[in-house]
Amino acid sequence: MGPLGTPFDAQFFADPYATYRRLHTEGPVHHIRTPDGVEAWLVTRFAEVRQGLGDHRLVRHVRHAKDTYHRFPLPVEFTKSLVREDPPEHTRLRRFMNMAFAPKRVRLLRPRIVEVAERLVDELGEHGETELMSSYAAALPIEIIADMLDIAQEDRTSFRRWADVILGIDPEEMREGGVGMLKVLTDLIERKRAEPGDDIWTEWIEGKDDQGGSLDQHELIGMGFMVLLGGYDPTAGVIGCAIHTLLQDPALAERLRKEPELMADAVEEFLRMFGSNHTAARRFAAEDVELGGVTIPAGDTVLLSLGAADRDALQFDEPDTFDMARPNNRHVAFGFGPHYCPGTELARIQIAVALEVVLRRLPDLKLTIPAEDVRLRPAYFIRSPVALPVSY
Repeated sequence: MGPLGTPFDAQFFADPYATYRRLHTEGPVHHIRTPDGVEAWLVTRFAEVRQGLGDHRLVRHVRHAKDTYHRFPLPVEFTKSLVREDPPEHTRLRRFMNMAFAPKRVRLLRPRIVEVAERLVDELGEHGETELMSSYAAALPIEIIADMLDIAQEDRTSFRRWADVILGIDPEEMREGGVGMLKVLTDLIERKRAEPGDDIWTEWIEGKDDQGGSLDQHELIGMGFMVLLGGYDPTAGVIGCAIHTLLQDPALAERLRKEPELMADAVEEFLRMFGSNHTAARRFAAEDVELGGVTIPAGDTVLLSLGAADRDALQFDEPDTFDMARPNNRHVAFGFGPHYCPGTELARIQIAVALEVVLRRLPDLKLTIPAEDVRLRPAYFIRSPVALPVSY
């Protein structure tokens, strides 16, 4: 890569795991330049990534960044969110976010998840061919998140379109998607203020923190945005990549079909292999921090690559091989420490249900193109198949 080169090139987006294998041989921490010109420290080894996730000196808020740091090209209304704050403000916002993913609320969603998955398979029809990424793998989680956020049926198509472009790599498309998503969420909050109901928005609007304070408008927008960001794309990506894997390994698919009790372990392995954000765990050094034998100066940007950590051969034997019997599969797909993802159980349920239903309902599922021709979406966060053309 060379001094201040970027690993985030066309080769990386085509196959980040080859880049990770190379970086793992060079050390745990790498001084890089991001495609938009920001100097950063990319952390790729599991031990150092986990250490960084739990280090209170590596903080979220952009006020700790140097003036040269470039923010994501999204509306300012999205900046007041859980993933951009540190304690005590993070602790306050986390309590509100936990309302959305309370165990009882998530358990009550399971029948709806099964219903949607079954309906999506029904809607494939009798013609025997479809594109399964958009019609199933992505359609299931976006429908569930739209349910959670009470997105009107007529807004769901645009809701999904904005979500997809926000999570890409094109700054102009991200900006456009951000503006569109902001309008959807702003209109929704206005409706919920006027018409409270038995839903998470009403809980957020009427809820109080320890000091009796309420969420302001930007915080409400941030809550909705984070449920979308965390609840849709990672789950859709894992479902898509898992189906792609099963289509290449009929023996594995048949085993999971006959032994559904193995699904929980399979889901964990799919999460390790495909569910980890590549650069999303961004931090700033609040003071000089030593990590992996490198001193990171105060104000510098740190990118903790969960995707690289979960493919680290020092932590996982044969990390590029799917092994649902992997002992002690303590991946960091959901992060670690105070920013651990609050939606873990919802994600696990959706992935398991999606795979159980497709294995049971579509036993003759096959790709209609060679597996190596399935393109994966270039993304800084979660990779997912662009399309899965199949026959059934």
